[in-house]
Amino acid sequence: MVVDNGENVAETTAAMLEQLGYGAQAEVESLAGLRAFSDEPERFDLAIIEPAMPELFPRSARKNSPLAPELTGLELAVRFRRIKHGLPVLFCAKNMEPALAEEIKAAGFPEPVLKPLTSRELDEMIRKVSLRRSLPADHKS
Repeated sequence: MVVDNGENVAETTAAMLEQLGYGAQAEVESLAGLRAFSDEPERFDLAIIEPAMPELFPRSARKNSPLAPELTGLELAVRFRRIKHGLPVLFCAKNMEPALAEEIKAAGFPEPVLKPLTSRELDEMIRKVSLRRSLPADHKS
């Protein structure tokens, strides 16, 4: 699943995944992504998420606000993992604030990468997280 608030980015990334031989679904809203994932978690083996979603509403402005119900990318990833433990998640961002990158790593996710990504880079990233997932727990990568 690809969740990015940039429609072109979400669709392009999903198309790249399909060209690489993967099935893909693109969503531009975090809640739509959560609904689709919740409905059929077994369909998804990986999530690629824009960590800064939604950009218009910082967390402090969204808290308990009906005006900004969308989840951030990090909140979405945490919910995905509650539904499907161990789901590999890749965070891809246009730019990365150091505090957000630290928050992502502290939550147990791999370090975010900067976009745009080529098909080759995307394929390498997927293989890397898939390898990590298949290694024994005591393996150091």
